[in-house]
Amino acid sequence: MTIGQKIKKLRTEKGLTQKDLADQLHVTFQTISKWEKDENEPDLATVRELAKLFGCSLDYLLSEDEEEAPKEETVVEPVVKEVPVIKETVIIHQNEIHVCARCGKDIPENELVSEDVTKRERHGRTTRTVSVGQTYYHKACLEEVKKERAAAAARAKAARASRSKKLSFGWGIAGGVVAFIITLLSLLLAPAAKEAIHPAVSVLLSILAGYGIFSMLYCIISGSYIGEVFVWCAGLSIKFPGLIFSWDIEGFAWLIAMKILFAVLGFLIGVFALLFAIGLSAALGMVSFPFVLIHNIRTDYADAF
Repeated sequence: MTIGQKIKKLRTEKGLTQKDLADQLHVTFQTISKWEKDENEPDLATVRELAKLFGCSLDYLLSEDEEEAPKEETVVEPVVKEVPVIKETVIIHQNEIHVCARCGKDIPENELVSEDVTKRERHGRTTRTVSVGQTYYHKACLEEVKKERAAAAARAKAARASRSKKLSFGWGIAGGVVAFIITLLSLLLAPAAKEAIHPAVSVLLSILAGYGIFSMLYCIISGSYIGEVFVWCAGLSIKFPGLIFSWDIEGFAWLIAMKILFAVLGFLIGVFALLFAIGLSAALGMVSFPFVLIHNIRTDYADAF
């Protein structure tokens, strides 16, 4: 009978599960399972502790004798918590065998490496990373895990780059085509424009308008400075003064009329600011587009939205 078979037999007789025995020896239940399957063997200090726990002799556990375990003359309390000596417990804890989080095998001491497990916690407006434990690996397994993480990060970066390309060119081309069609129809169908502008010039102006809107949208979606220019220009407004009125019918009528006037003026100013933002951003985009495109190609769209 092997030592693993004896451990399983004695544990069963004591009515202990593998986890119960593992908790008392300060090891993992996987370690107990490997002992009982004779895949690993406990060290001498642990064998001594097993002998005390099961109330058998050390020779019985170490020999291949299949006879019943001879009981020691000294009566041992069944509750293990009252038996262990602090010094021996520390030794057992130091000899604890960890299980690799990747391959699930026991880790020898010379192959043991650990990695902090962290999580992000939000406290008010600040976010910080805190450690919540450790994960154990073989050295080779940890290197494989790092390679897998690097490959996953590269795949995620490539996916973000592909998405940014599709968004930038997709919205840019769509906006450019719409701007081209609207401008061309306006120049060709408006009576005043038909008489003042040659059709070839109308086509050229429409192409410039389409290119301007395309380059503006591409640069904004790519995260360039043009997005900030557009937002600033579109947000331009005028703060109207407060109104003083009399508490009578004529005063209230005057107040309502002024409020309506201010609302109309505010709307017109907002429309003008939006058109000004589009025009300025489109002009800047026409010049900046080649440089933004070269930057995106070099950085693989790392700065794009």
